[in-house]
Amino acid sequence: MRVLRGTIADSQLRSSRTSSLAQSRRCFQSRGPAPRIVAMQAKKAAPEAPLPQLTRPKPASAAQQAQAQPPASAAALADAYQRAADAKACGEVVEVKVVGQNEGGVMVQYGPLRGFIPYNQMDPARLRACTNGDLSTLTGQQLKARVVTADPSRKELVLSERQVAAAEALSRIQQGEVLTCVVTAVEDYGAFVQVKGMPEVVGLVHKSEVSWDRIMTVDQVVVPGQEVSAKVLFVDTSNCRLSLSVKQTSADPLRLSLEGLAWEAATGATAGAVDARVQGLVEALAGSEGVDSVTTTRVAQDPHHVAQELEVYLVRSEREGEGEYTAVARLGVGATELQLRAAQLSREQVKLLLQRVASNSAAQ
Repeated sequence: MRVLRGTIADSQLRSSRTSSLAQSRRCFQSRGPAPRIVAMQAKKAAPEAPLPQLTRPKPASAAQQAQAQPPASAAALADAYQRAADAKACGEVVEVKVVGQNEGGVMVQYGPLRGFIPYNQMDPARLRACTNGDLSTLTGQQLKARVVTADPSRKELVLSERQVAAAEALSRIQQGEVLTCVVTAVEDYGAFVQVKGMPEVVGLVHKSEVSWDRIMTVDQVVVPGQEVSAKVLFVDTSNCRLSLSVKQTSADPLRLSLEGLAWEAATGATAGAVDARVQGLVEALAGSEGVDSVTTTRVAQDPHHVAQELEVYLVRSEREGEGEYTAVARLGVGATELQLRAAQLSREQVKLLLQRVASNSAAQ
């Protein structure tokens, strides 16, 4: 009996161990794969949005601007374009309302028309006050401007605020005044200068007014950035034009040399002593279109200046505005002063006439 009980106890013990082992196997088999230990990585920050570029939007096309215009009848649009054209013709200042801004300037409303003021036609003082060309604060404001282009066929209306400021400044400039200027550009026909203290005023120095000497190109005398003194020849506030002369700020060397001569009135024997080629020049000038009269006034001898060929110079005088011009013909050591009356001709036209007639006389 003991043996039996021991056997039963051993059997129960083995059975219990087998059951525990099987249960353990089932437990391990039911589990998923062991977790892997990985290093914690910091999450990458989302990329920052790029900073907005400090540029203005692209300008709208002409068609887009036309579509953006408030609806209006064809008659109303035609009438508005006509009023704009009339304002341009007489230099009238008009009022426009700023409605937007694009890459090239500001868009404005003129009655039923959508117009445009380019940045280079805005008031320089306004541009200096804005930041990075941002004129959005002008939206809704009224501006004074002049019409530059009014073309109904292209639905184009261009205005200038700068011209209003320029006309104001030009009204303070007097003819004959000497201004300090800075050369901004040099062209074949002259130099553009900006008047110091008046950034909205740009004038032109014609090539013939750059120097008393004969020059081939303007940049032989002036270059961009150079500061020069210039005399005011003509002011046109209606068209915002300013004509200047650099050479007239100094004495005319030809006039200085002529003033040193011993002049005699061209009468009697002195008039008869004038060379035949000079007399031929006088007759040719008198018969030229636009010349009212030509008179020989004085003669002199200049042993320091010997002209091998007939030379003719136009001497600047104070009565040119009245159509009276002074010229000097040189041949050999003789100098002959001529008075021309040509009320219908400008100084430049008289100068070209003298050159042409003198060339024809020399060829004969």
